Amino acid sequence: MKKLLILTTSISVDEGRGRYAVDLIKKFSRHFEITVFTSKRPNRYEHELDDINLKIHDLPGLNKITNPFVYFWCNIKLLPYFLKADMIHYFSDYPYSILLSWLPFVKKPLFFTIHGTYGVLPLDNLKTKFLVKRVYKKAKKIFCVSKFTEKQVLKRIKLNNTIVINNGVDYNKFQISEKIELETLSLLSVGALKPRKGYHISIPAIAEVKKKYPNIKYYIVGGKPQKIYTDLVKNLNLEKNIEFLQNLSDKELIKLYYKSNIFLLTSVTINDNDFEGFGLVYLEAGACGRPVVGAYGSGAEDAIIDGETGILVPQNDVQKTAEAILKLLDNPELAKKMGENGKKFAQKMDWKNMVDEYVKIYEN
Repeated sequence: MKKLLILTTSISVDEGRGRYAVDLIKKFSRHFEITVFTSKRPNRYEHELDDINLKIHDLPGLNKITNPFVYFWCNIKLLPYFLKADMIHYFSDYPYSILLSWLPFVKKPLFFTIHGTYGVLPLDNLKTKFLVKRVYKKAKKIFCVSKFTEKQVLKRIKLNNTIVINNGVDYNKFQISEKIELETLSLLSVGALKPRKGYHISIPAIAEVKKKYPNIKYYIVGGKPQKIYTDLVKNLNLEKNIEFLQNLSDKELIKLYYKSNIFLLTSVTINDNDFEGFGLVYLEAGACGRPVVGAYGSGAEDAIIDGETGILVPQNDVQKTAEAILKLLDNPELAKKMGENGKKFAQKMDWKNMVDEYVKIYEN
């Protein structure tokens, strides 16, 4: 069995890149002997990797690894495992992506995954772009999680080794036998409370929807809310309509997907290098049979089939976002049909189908 070395920021499912790592590691474990270096292990409630014969080693966090001495130490620590591996896959972006990969004598097959923003930012930075361009050109293959992400990378560097493999979803995980009561007039967003997630658009859109549906409920699962969002909710008189949630277990989150009528996340691109790389949450919502609303000009275009599994709207457009929500609330049969289509699409995008594409490229 070939040895695969993986470097990843996280193997905790409470963030997108961590979920990507966990799901792929589970599938790869059937094909390879895996060693993982990571800066964030699962928390005590996560058990998804417990049954896998996996060697896990720690790396410093982003706030420490940029220190030259810490960076040098990491390279020394990593070197023996690097030399033993048959191939190395960097699930993480800079600076983890330049651990040993830039060395001229390295002849190992190198693979990189570019998730979105963090794969592009170092290409716009004078201090980092030289090394990052060097390792990207050296890679056997660079996996981009969406066509939009690939396009953003190729705008900055000429490459002939990129390929788009969308994120997958663990479809069966979101199928439950428990009967969940659908809450009338409710929406759900799942995503960190960052500007690019577009909550400054979705929250005012709910205020527009409230004019027709006063009892509308909007759940936002994204961590502790900053004052900018709580103030926005207060100013729009939405305290009874919007609820911020955090620290939900996977089981609780899945129930919330089923409880909600519509999944909403209208991400925006900021300064051309802060954008939604894909949007796994759209597939998760689809796996639960829920129609989705997202925005054009992002990786969401790969995760949503406009008019079939959901509705895509222009970025930064409160009115169009509100209209999309109202269209689904006013037409339950349309919402149901889109949810059914989303379920089929999510099943097609199950990781067991997507992982075969990686394995073929590894072994080519």
